[in-house]
Amino acid sequence: MKFIRVNSSNIILLEQFVAQAGKSLDSFRYFSSRPFTVIENHLCTWVIEEDGDVKAYGHLDREGETIWLGIAVKSNSIGKGLGRIMMGRLMASASSIGLSKVKLAVDHVNEAAIKLYEQFDFQLIEKKELFGFYEWQLPVSKQAVISSLAFAGQTAENIIDVAKENNFILEFSSGMAFSPELEELFLNAPIKRFAHNYFPAPEIPFVLNLGSGDEEIRRKSISHCVRGIQLSFAVGAPFFSAHAGFCVDPQPAELGKELSKIASFDRAKHWHYFLASIREVLHATLDLPTGFLLENNVLAKMNVYTNGLNPLLNVEADEMLLMIEEIADPRCGILFDTAHLKVSANTLNFNLAEATQKILPFTRCIHHSDNDGLQDNNKPFDENYWFLPFLKQVPQSLHVLEVRKQSAAELKGLENLLFSKIAF
Repeated sequence: MKFIRVNSSNIILLEQFVAQAGKSLDSFRYFSSRPFTVIENHLCTWVIEEDGDVKAYGHLDREGETIWLGIAVKSNSIGKGLGRIMMGRLMASASSIGLSKVKLAVDHVNEAAIKLYEQFDFQLIEKKELFGFYEWQLPVSKQAVISSLAFAGQTAENIIDVAKENNFILEFSSGMAFSPELEELFLNAPIKRFAHNYFPAPEIPFVLNLGSGDEEIRRKSISHCVRGIQLSFAVGAPFFSAHAGFCVDPQPAELGKELSKIASFDRAKHWHYFLASIREVLHATLDLPTGFLLENNVLAKMNVYTNGLNPLLNVEADEMLLMIEEIADPRCGILFDTAHLKVSANTLNFNLAEATQKILPFTRCIHHSDNDGLQDNNKPFDENYWFLPFLKQVPQSLHVLEVRKQSAAELKGLENLLFSKIAF
């Protein structure tokens, strides 16, 4: 049994399902008034196939501000748990693309379906004569994710132990050196977890660069992100995140410092490479629900060229939004690093608040730390943290504490401060 994402290239799978669905079409009437090509507007369309037979179907369809869930199982395959399996995939997709609400309609006589929906936390919101509308809302978490940067210098085993002891959700990221066992540690860790950017660290270090003009580096970067998505899916994480690309190829030792400057670069060419890399990562993981988030780069004044050129992509809000527009895939979103934007706004003299307002509607995860506006150094924030007034706009985003070398007590204090400013 396998999931297949349906699109215009394999729409025959949908045609096959509808032709053989039998009496299931009595309650699943979606295609009775719509052409099959309507799936081009879906956020996702899935089928379950087994031995060449399409047994179940599901979709998330955007209609204005409403996201509709549709699901059906072939009449001769009912009772085998396929409805529950498809609901699991649809709700994983909803999580990966950052949905806060999902709605469905179901006939009152379809008691088995109603029971299934209620098990996935759908609640009746409106009752009609023959059917009812049910809605799911994303629960708002009051727990932050802790970046492994907070435990830099410790072994992966020690970091996992600290996270387990303190009931931390862990972002496996910075500070975890290469180990042949690192993937297994991640897969088997007894904690809720996420993977970010350079995790798992490769044996031979390189700078992940999806915008690289060096094809070997770009291919390594693409492969790393594909593996990151696969690992994230394996542990139930809704997304994998990585840094946006560069127009230059720094050495690992240069990160966080002044980058070596080259004679010239073609920014448009590197932008093309960056978008092509994102598309390739998404295509290679097409049959997974997991999202792919790109993080805004940080531009310090020392890395601006004397002619004013910026060698980093996705530093400014408009470029981040252009990425979203040009990729046009609901699995692609933004990881918003507030500290990065603060430094970049100071360097390029753009309005920090205005840029933030542009980014927030596409933000699914936020990295929190603070600095003096000159250099990104992952300092802890306090009650004067510039981003606190914006928190009420993103209560359902994932919030990551990306601060350097903090104790468990200090991390819990930052978490409490953060969530005290969010309106629940």
